[in-house]
Amino acid sequence: MKKHVVGACLAATTALTPVWAHAQTTINWWHAMGGELGELLEGVAENFNESQDEYRVVPSYRGTYTEAMTGAIAAFRANQQPHILQVFEVGTGT
Repeated sequence: MKKHVVGACLAATTALTPVWAHAQTTINWWHAMGGELGELLEGVAENFNESQDEYRVVPSYRGTYTEAMTGAIAAFRANQQPHILQVFEVGTGT
């Protein structure tokens, strides 16, 4: 009888334990790589995404370096900036 009570308590505890769903973290990556280099970059993100399930990198082509930088500044001011921005070295002085 004692075994049945312990078993029932264990089963009830297990059934009532919340199952926390682990949502994938999305990382928005803005870049200025078009053409063949852009395709290569898309492949890097795709390979990374397929290699694990904790993060999802979403690359987004944003035009030329100047357009990407200008867009990122506007997005930052609107509190909608990407997590990663790929810019040229002069962009780091802004």
